[in-house]
Amino acid sequence: MSRATSPERKTPIVALASTKGGVGKTTLAYVLATEVARRLALDTSPTPWRRRVTCIDADPNRTLAQVLQLTKDRLITCIESDSDRLLADLRHAQAESDLVVIDLEGTANQAMLYAAAKSDLVLVPAQPSRFDVVEAVKTIGVVRRAADLVGREIAHRVVLSRTPVLRQRVADHSRAQFVRAGLPLLPVELVQRAAFQSMTYTGKPPWLQDGGEQAAANVVSLVDAVLHIIGPRLSSLTIGAAPESVATQARGPKPQLEDVQSIA
Repeated sequence: MSRATSPERKTPIVALASTKGGVGKTTLAYVLATEVARRLALDTSPTPWRRRVTCIDADPNRTLAQVLQLTKDRLITCIESDSDRLLADLRHAQAESDLVVIDLEGTANQAMLYAAAKSDLVLVPAQPSRFDVVEAVKTIGVVRRAADLVGREIAHRVVLSRTPVLRQRVADHSRAQFVRAGLPLLPVELVQRAAFQSMTYTGKPPWLQDGGEQAAANVVSLVDAVLHIIGPRLSSLTIGAAPESVATQARGPKPQLEDVQSIA
């Protein structure tokens, strides 16, 4: 059986979902897509698969599509979609890609239900606040309804985003609230760093930014945790580069990116 048709090579789908806007869905979708694309470019396995990440931007604001247009990574394709086209777009994306990443609108709608039902993993970004705990509970409720509809478990994790570099009491309290609510947390958080803010203006992921080494190392750890959950289908990519290698690569040639622009 060929690698492309082998059941264990079925393309995984990761959805970024929240019933609340402004929690970091697009940031997480972007760093997940660009980091997996970076690893695909470095993959030296003797039987490479498709070497492509497809992002589906189902948010009417199209923020992910805009920043990926700036980035111009040839290993990333972005499809602008909505609830009417989402299922057909997902079928096409799975046939062409190693990984599909869905960025959803910040509301509970039909697109979120569809995306959750098709996903191997739903990531729910949340900032360390009581309001985000409440919204995460609502979002996981949608995921569980989708699981009931399709008759299977759908892996899901809350991802704390924009957390302070130094641990603070409010962040620790929020973590405890998520645990008390029965919401599983991804073991890696996305820390508040300037590199994550500037990338939306420049189109440069952290590993391409001067001084972005710590943010890049954060992304490596986060993507390792995500790939560990979605299983062996991307097994050759599950060991991320050490922070030193990321920093070195950030200073070296970037052959898979071209004509990076800035809107700053």
